This record gives sequence, C-alpha cells and structure tokens, in this order.
Amino acid sequence: MREGLDGSRRSRGRDARATIAGFVLILLLAGGCHPLPPGSLDAAGSDPPRPRRGSVYLVRGWQDLWSQGIDQLGSELRAAGVQAEVYRESQWRELSDRLVKRYRDKAANDPLVLIGFSYGGDDVLRISERMKEQGIRPDLVITIDPVTPPAVPANVRACYNYFQTNGVWDIFPWLRGIPLRSSVPGQLVNVDIRRERPDLLEPNTSHATIAGNEKLHREIVHRVLAVCPSRRAAG
Repeated sequence: MREGLDGSRRSRGRDARATIAGFVLILLLAGGCHPLPPGSLDAAGSDPPRPRRGSVYLVRGWQDLWSQGIDQLGSELRAAGVQAEVYRESQWRELSDRLVKRYRDKAANDPLVLIGFSYGGDDVLRISERMKEQGIRPDLVITIDPVTPPAVPANVRACYNYFQTNGVWDIFPWLRGIPLRSSVPGQLVNVDIRRERPDLLEPNTSHATIAGNEKLHREIVHRVLAVCPSRRAAG
C-alpha cells in the first residue's frame, strides 16, 4: 500500500513538472518568436564579389526563436566585407544539399564558415558531417549555445563553441547551451562565457539573449575575419 502511494506521488510530481515545463515553454515561445524571412538557397550556390574572400552561412534557432541577433550578426559580417547569408533552422537540409553541390562540383577555394545558434548550432555540425562524406572541409564552424549537438566532425578545420551555464535552467535543453565533443586534438575550443570569458557577458545574458550579445558578435567577427582575408591581400 505504501509503495502504491509513493508511486502515485512520484507520478503526480512528474506530471506537475511536465505541466510547468510546458507552460514555461509556451510563455517563452510567445515572447521569443518573431517572423523572420527564409534565407535564399540560390545564394548558397553563388559567390558575389565582396572585399573579403569566403562565404559565411548562419542558421537561426528553432522556429526563429530568439534569433534576431543572428540576422544582426550577418549584417555585421557583410559590413566587414564578408559574404554572409542567414537561414531558418528548418532550411538546414536544403542548405546542406546546396553547399555540398557547390563545393563538390566546383573549385570553390574561398574559405567556408558555418555559424549556428541553439538548434541551428546543432545543425551546422550536421551540415559539416554531410560535407565530410564528400571530402569537403569547412574552414571554421562557430556554435552559439548548441543544445543537442553531435560531435564535431573530423573534417572541420577549427571550431569555436560559445555557450554559458545557467544554473537550474540547464535541465531544459532549449534554455541552455553545452560544451561540444571532438576526437581531433586542437580542433575544438569550448568557451563557457560565464565561467571563462566574463568579459563577453552582458547584463541578463541568457539563452534568450545570447544570440544578440554585441560583445560576442565582435568576438565572432574577429574569428571570421581571421580566416577570410581581403581579396587584395590574397592577390
């Protein structure tokens, strides 16, 4: 009888936690979703002239949630002279197909950079895995608060993962980022900005605001420019 009561209490406790989690998610979705345009898949197969060599492809989070900052980062990269296109998370498979075709069938020697936020961070690693099957090597992959990521594929030349721990919220996979895994020495740099780079923190930094973090944007632009030289300097 006692075991039955304890089991019933545990079941009610799980149901209550699930209800609370669902309610929290609804509130967060209501406050964080904004209609953002899909990215041009045609742009993934072209290379319009820019002052700097290379192309950057950015993938937003699930349902564009909390992702306006990714569009802003794309604008900042273009202002710095780099070709940059932004895509919805739901476009990652089509984007992957376009990029594989471009870099497999064409002598595309310019640097290739992939950037993703939240589930979009998971997706740029999956895009990289598809490229691995075709012998394509992304020069730089940057993830921002990835949530359920696979390991970094061996074909990625360099990967920087910017994430943060958030205490109790870390139990929800859609409210936090985590470190990445890699089997290639020297390939991956995990940066917990809360513990290791507090200089990148802004007031109230969270999973909902990290994509728009201006300090982090400057850090990422710096990383991208390091692998995307000016066309004049490159000759």
